Amino acid sequence: MKVLSYNVRSLGGGEKKVEVRRLVGEKKPVVCIQETKMFVLTDQVIKATWGDTPCGYSFQPSVGA
Repeated sequence: MKVLSYNVRSLGGGEKKVEVRRLVGEKKPVVCIQETKMFVLTDQVIKATWGDTPCGYSFQPSVGA
């Protein structure tokens, strides 16, 4: 099993979503993403990041700085 832990620092940017999608497509890892400044995570963000690849996710909103 391959595990990828990634501190994204701005998943809202399109380039980061493309990079995550490329890594997932190539390596097929279990992915742990840390994004410390997101207050809301929508299904649209997940779809833009993962594409059609099946995935599950858990989200806790950012609190403080």
